[in-house]
Amino acid sequence: MLDRVVRWCVGNAWLVLGLAAILLTYGIVVVERARYDVFPEFVPAQVTVQTESPGLVAEQVEALVTRPLENAINGANGVETVRSESAQGLSIIRVTFKEGSDPLRVRQVVAEALVRVSGQLPSGVATPALSPLTSSTMDMLKIGLVSDRLDQRQLRAFAEWTLKPRLLATRGVAGAVIYGSAESRFEVRLRPEALVARQISLADVSAAVSALTTVRGGGFAETANQRILIRPTNGRIDASTLGDALIASGGGPAIRLRDVADITLVAGPQMGDALIMGRPGVLVSLFSQYGANTLEATRAVERTLEDLRPSLAAQGVQVYPALHRPANFIETALHGMSIDLAVGAAMIGFILMAFLRDMRIALIAFLAIPLSLIAALIVLDLLGQTINTMTLGGLTVALGVVVDDAVVDVENIVRRLRGTQGGDRRAIIAAASVEVRAPVVYATYVLALTIAPILFLTGLQGAFFSPLALAILLAVLASLAVAITLTPALAFLLLSRTTPHDEPALLARAKAWHRNYLTRICGGPKLVLGVTAITGIVGVIGLLVFGGELLPAFREGHYVLKVNGPPGASIGWMRETGTRLSRDLLAIPGVATVEQQIGRAEAGEDPFPPNQSEMHVELKSGGARSQEATLAAIRRTLSNYPSLQSETLTFLGDRIGESLSGETAQFAVSIYGADLDTLDRVATEVAAVVAKVPGAADVRVKSPPGTPVLTIELDPARMAAHGVTPADANDAIEIANQGHVAGQVAEADRVTDVALILPPELRRDPESVRDILVRSMDGSSVRLGDVARINLEEGRSSVNRGGGQRRQVVTLNPTRSDVAGFGRDARAAIAANVKLPVGVTLAYSGVAEGQAAATRQVMFNVAIAAVAIVGLLVLAFGGLRSAALILAGTPFALMGGVVAVGLTGGVLSLGALVGFVTLFGIAARNAILLVSHLDHLVGEEGEAFGIATVLRAAEERVTPILMTALVTALGLLPLALESGQAGREVQGPMALVILGGLITSTIMSLLFLPALILRFGKHARTGQPLPAPDLAS
Repeated sequence: MLDRVVRWCVGNAWLVLGLAAILLTYGIVVVERARYDVFPEFVPAQVTVQTESPGLVAEQVEALVTRPLENAINGANGVETVRSESAQGLSIIRVTFKEGSDPLRVRQVVAEALVRVSGQLPSGVATPALSPLTSSTMDMLKIGLVSDRLDQRQLRAFAEWTLKPRLLATRGVAGAVIYGSAESRFEVRLRPEALVARQISLADVSAAVSALTTVRGGGFAETANQRILIRPTNGRIDASTLGDALIASGGGPAIRLRDVADITLVAGPQMGDALIMGRPGVLVSLFSQYGANTLEATRAVERTLEDLRPSLAAQGVQVYPALHRPANFIETALHGMSIDLAVGAAMIGFILMAFLRDMRIALIAFLAIPLSLIAALIVLDLLGQTINTMTLGGLTVALGVVVDDAVVDVENIVRRLRGTQGGDRRAIIAAASVEVRAPVVYATYVLALTIAPILFLTGLQGAFFSPLALAILLAVLASLAVAITLTPALAFLLLSRTTPHDEPALLARAKAWHRNYLTRICGGPKLVLGVTAITGIVGVIGLLVFGGELLPAFREGHYVLKVNGPPGASIGWMRETGTRLSRDLLAIPGVATVEQQIGRAEAGEDPFPPNQSEMHVELKSGGARSQEATLAAIRRTLSNYPSLQSETLTFLGDRIGESLSGETAQFAVSIYGADLDTLDRVATEVAAVVAKVPGAADVRVKSPPGTPVLTIELDPARMAAHGVTPADANDAIEIANQGHVAGQVAEADRVTDVALILPPELRRDPESVRDILVRSMDGSSVRLGDVARINLEEGRSSVNRGGGQRRQVVTLNPTRSDVAGFGRDARAAIAANVKLPVGVTLAYSGVAEGQAAATRQVMFNVAIAAVAIVGLLVLAFGGLRSAALILAGTPFALMGGVVAVGLTGGVLSLGALVGFVTLFGIAARNAILLVSHLDHLVGEEGEAFGIATVLRAAEERVTPILMTALVTALGLLPLALESGQAGREVQGPMALVILGGLITSTIMSLLFLPALILRFGKHARTGQPLPAPDLAS
């Protein structure tokens, strides 16, 4: 069938050329409108459930809110894991579903589960809410606001009611969270002595506020001709209007709210704060929508900010628009890989010209590059894939491979044209193309099968590398289609009336040298066999002694610092310490901007208590070495603050670690059990042990105890004696510090709470809660201390759960590149030095576990693919001998890759492992060309099998083998040289492995393989070819 396709394309060359031009034009349009992102979606389908629980401490939130919700969610269909964190006033539950689940459907599943239990939650607890559906990287942009003219409350109000709605209206934005100050509210600051003197209860005050702020519908009035809508309003409500509210006094003189309270508009209770460049400010953190074009959405947000700039300047607001901008990494990676592609393509063009010595011939082969890559991008777009660093990396790796098929085809056409004077050029070109059809197709099949193990990876490794493998596979298949269709058509159009140049003299001399040495080597096939076996053994041993890592550190130019103060530290203490730390960080030469998020934001993703914070440090532009030096300086700066616990990560490392283990650190030890004190003790022991393992850094216990808690235990007997009800006592406790929201004031663009609370001077000393007056049933007042036991105790800021159990977590970041080796050392140290109490279990997670799981999966997939490759080669070449000879280059390819890994650090990342798998398919191509051509000489041209025929086959395949090896190597060279730079962190090690193995496997194909064919080939005994099925068709 392919014979007819080739001949039809040669006969309709202009039509084929026109179709190719249409494909190229359409591909350019697709590339312009494609979606761009940092990485493929690597986080499995998950849902985050947030439940605000005002006033409750962590243990109460866990018992009353988190556990009931967890029990409902655990029974939902498709749930993989459920992890939760209960903090003061907030429950966060993260639900991960089985791989392949529809993100939209799983949200519906969780929502249905929550409906069943929401009504059972305590009074005052908000309805559980699902966080917005975001992309894997989540963050889109962090924007900082500072002002010398507006105070913090006014700046927060501007961000909340003016800036945030405009940003949320921008396409691609999923949500916005604001840090800094707190939402404004009217505080009705009650004067206890005035309430007692006028016999006014808290319920009376609350009812007065509610009556003034409640808006009711008025319906409509119907006349004969029209309907008139009725709109009752309370008018404009401000502090003065609230002060005029009447309080029911039982028939006595009118009492207004201002008689018993002071009313003021202030910032509400702070759950968190923000520092921008070391100054108090407001931080707006934007999240990108699931499936959005991150690059386009970021630029749209920036256009919105630019539109608002005059308004911001008029109010004296200074904007820091890119405190964290993941699009920077996308742009850097796109720019870098575009340069790699351009440089690689230029070098390939140079090699083609050097070998073929004709611009037209070189152009025929070169056109395979843009057409193959464009075709791959079109299919990726149709499959819903984004253009990201992994798909671009796959295309860059494929750059040198996609031209191979065309090179083999055009070289054979040129060789046949040189050897023929006159004749039907169309028939010669078609015959020459058909002659190499089979080896080209077989080589592509083998390469596809070697890529298949990567294509079918699952989990995090599959999310990263399957798109890369798919990009390579599509480009290679497209190059095969180009070689079968466009290459012979162009050859006919451009070469039918010309005579190709002779081979370069240098190449002719190289062939003579090659023939001379090959004649000698063919005399010792057993020695060659022994060298091959030894090379394979050494390569395997080298592979086993290397350290391992899942993914390398990403050079995104941005670091995330987890900075925690002592348990119980206040927002004020964290703000003061953060100001000093920010100034020290800004003094580091490589640091551009610094922002700090203290505590948590309303409806935020992270349930941080006030003593926990996160700093985002944006670096100035620079290479890998510059970023490493800046990282070292950051860690030295953090070490100068002994009162702080810290860890330093890249943002992408943070997100990847969280998707692997639920923790941001690279290595996590989860301790499961029922008793929190026991878990704390074991966690402290584990932290002390792993801190001594070489390479451990940023060791910390996630939720250490020590948070001060004022426990107020109501005494029923004393309450009964004084005539105090629990409701009255709890009302008094609520208004003492938190405040009781009695109503809301609605304006055109905002809603403001009205809260009853004690004056600040009565809230400064927590111990003064004893003196709060509680109204008894007979109207008298009783001190809270007279009806309750009040003690200052030690509690905890959060309680973690996982798998239905309580858990404590120890996290750290290995500084060793051999993360897998560090994991083994840490496990051994813990097993030897930590004795677990009954009922306590450990679980390890993080990149070390992920790397081990990924390696096992790759090896299993490779084993299956190897069987398929052997079967294909046996069927294609008529026996096991030819298959074994084609695969004889594998030990040399392995050895070359091992040497490349050894010279670049000796750490086998998953990217390097994928490089080895891909390398074996690329290396087999040369052997297939040689074995197939020998079969053609013996079977089709009637040559007798012997050393002369073997030498001729090798000589006639020197040019295509050298050309394909050189174009592949030079296509990969820019990527290999830039290994470790932004956007090439994963693909760089992959390119290095392929480059190293390509060198050694090419030497094997040119010098050693002919000797093995002569001694062990299928023609060695009979001298006649064995029949082989035509699988190419």
